[in-house]
Amino acid sequence: MSSMQPPPPSEFLQLVLDNMDDPIFVKDRQHRWTAFNDAFCTLLGRERAEIIGKGDPDFFPPDQVEVFWAHDDQLFASGESNESEETLTDEHGVVHTLWTRKYPVRDQTGEIVGLVGIISDITSLRERLDRIHMLEQTAAQRQIHIDAQQQLIDTMEVPVIAVWEGILLVPLVGELSPRRANLVLERLLDAITSAAARVVFLDVSGVPRVDETSASVLVRAVTAARLLGVQTEIVGVGPMIAHTLVQHGIDLGGVNTHGTLRDGLRVALARLGVMAR
Repeated sequence: MSSMQPPPPSEFLQLVLDNMDDPIFVKDRQHRWTAFNDAFCTLLGRERAEIIGKGDPDFFPPDQVEVFWAHDDQLFASGESNESEETLTDEHGVVHTLWTRKYPVRDQTGEIVGLVGIISDITSLRERLDRIHMLEQTAAQRQIHIDAQQQLIDTMEVPVIAVWEGILLVPLVGELSPRRANLVLERLLDAITSAAARVVFLDVSGVPRVDETSASVLVRAVTAARLLGVQTEIVGVGPMIAHTLVQHGIDLGGVNTHGTLRDGLRVALARLGVMAR
C-alpha cells in the first residue's frame, strides 16, 4: 500500500489540466488570466509567470483583442456559455484558427466572477474545409458553364430542314438525352405545323448509339407526328445501329426505316406522286 500523500485539491486540479492537450484558461471580470494550463502557455509561447494576471492586450493585436473581449462581455452579460471561431497570432506571427468555448464561473451566491475557456486549434481543419469549399464553388461554376454550353448545343443540333415541298428533314446529332428528346419533339411539332408537312425524316446517322432510351425518343416523335397526320420515317440506319436494335430486341413500333436519306426521299416522292431522279 502506497504511503504517498495525495496533492492538495488545487494542485491536483492543476495537474489534471496540465495533462490535457487543449489550452484551457480562466479569466476574471477584468479579462485577466487567473489560471491556465501548460498547453495555454505553449499556445502563447510564454512562461507561466509572464502570463498570470495579464490580459489579451499584452500579447495580441487590438483587432483580435476586440473580438476576444466581445465574446467575454457577451457571456458576462447573458450568463450563458458561448462558442466561436477566432484567429490568434502567435509569437512567431503565425495565425491560428481556434474554436473557443467559454463557460461562466459563479461564486457561492451565483454571481458570475469570471469565465473558463477551452481552445481547440482547428487551423488545419479550417484550411481543408476552405479548400473543399473552393473546389465545390469551382465545380458548381464549371457545371453552370457546361449546362449553358449544352443548352446552346442542344438548340443548334436540332435543325429542321425543308428538303422538298411538304417534306422535312430533322438530322439528329449526338446522344439523345431526355432533355434533347423533349427539344426534338418541340422543334418537330412546331415545324410540322408551320410548314404544313406531309412527310418527316428523322436522320439518325449522327447518333453515336441507339439504345432503349434513344429508341423510345424516336417512337415518341413518330407517334406525335402521326397524331398530326404526318408520315414520319427514320433514315441513316447503318449496319451498326441495325445490329444494336436486333441485339437488344428494340422495337421501333413498325416505323419505316431507310439506310440513306436518298432512299427514303425516293420512296416518299413516289408516295406523293412526284418523279424522283
